[in-house]
Amino acid sequence: MLREYEKWEQATLKKAQEALDLRSLREVFYELGDRWEFDQATGAWLSEGKPLDTVGLILKMPGFRQKKERYVLYAVMAYSKGFTQQFDHLGDKERIIVEHDTNTGQLLAWSTTGHGAMDLYPNDLSSFKSLENALKRCFLVAQPGDHALRLECPQSSGILNSITKRLWDIAGGITKFDVQPIDVLTSEDIEKSLDFKFHRYAKSVVELDKIWKQLSGGTVEKAKEKVLDKIPDHIEERDKKTLRKIEGLLHILWFRPPVEQIPFIQRMHEELAYEPTPTEVQKTLVPYIGELAYALTDITEKAKYLKWKSVIEKKDFSSGDIFKGLELSQLAKEAFVVALEDILREHTLAYIGYPEKATMKDKALRVLLSTVILPIRLGTSFRENLFRWLNKVIRKIHPSENEENDSDAEMSDNDDKKT
Repeated sequence: MLREYEKWEQATLKKAQEALDLRSLREVFYELGDRWEFDQATGAWLSEGKPLDTVGLILKMPGFRQKKERYVLYAVMAYSKGFTQQFDHLGDKERIIVEHDTNTGQLLAWSTTGHGAMDLYPNDLSSFKSLENALKRCFLVAQPGDHALRLECPQSSGILNSITKRLWDIAGGITKFDVQPIDVLTSEDIEKSLDFKFHRYAKSVVELDKIWKQLSGGTVEKAKEKVLDKIPDHIEERDKKTLRKIEGLLHILWFRPPVEQIPFIQRMHEELAYEPTPTEVQKTLVPYIGELAYALTDITEKAKYLKWKSVIEKKDFSSGDIFKGLELSQLAKEAFVVALEDILREHTLAYIGYPEKATMKDKALRVLLSTVILPIRLGTSFRENLFRWLNKVIRKIHPSENEENDSDAEMSDNDDKKT
């Protein structure tokens, strides 16, 4: 993987060296900003950073009910998981979903079970009062092969949480961990300092979903049925057709990455906004589609701009207020902003923060993984402990053989040293 990054780096340098004039050289720099992809950014990070370099970022979004807020904590990792004892691909991104009830103060966290699927039952963090306090006192745990990120806290509320924590402690099978603090950019850092309004985009999708449900089968629909005889048939048919299109658009909004949604939203907005004789339903939908189009275009363009600026204007970017007080290398900062765009290109909104909106297939997979992963890990841990115990027993029964093996190994080491 490191060789692939170095190959890309050499090809880019060669292209710059072969530039005929300043205009063609500038084109190379623009192309560099456009193509500074996540594997390239984290490839550089891996080649020059520490083996377990990790940065975190928190995306804020609304819940489905009033007084509910959601926070998605991403851990962006420099290392890889692809080899037997290593981590899988450059720049692995795993997440934890936290929901905060601003009315009651309840704080619930869903860790990742495996392969991106969330736990079925949350961990109650209400005793910590805030997400910030929980992150200061808890551990983010990632292990080779997990494809998951777990939140483990020193204290657990309730019998179920205590039992679950104890089982995961056993299932880990490892008593030694590399523990290090990581820098996390809060949702306030991202929303205000970076001006990356992800909350606005998520809210526009949630609000469109709500108004569509109301117009399709809620109070507005019932009121319409009472005066159905006053509504011409062709108007009613147009409304049904429009609502079916909105339903299709919502499917795209939940199940396709944000960068793929823009043409569909623009097409829907143009159709409704330029309708010469709009119905009341169409008039109602126009501002929701308009807000969605603006919010999505804003974050996708901002992600591209930040990625470009981190490469072309390194000094100004790295000295910005967002990174003030954070011990991040220049490469880690570049990897962080590229991660933002990569999330928009790779992850769907349902995957990021709304698992209840997942497809039936993904919901079934979530139930299956939540049911199977822990027992499998417990079985693996039991097997490792059993083999370790058997090895100790064999050493006690046949100590002479072990001594011979140790002696042979020592002689081999001495021969190597002489060589």
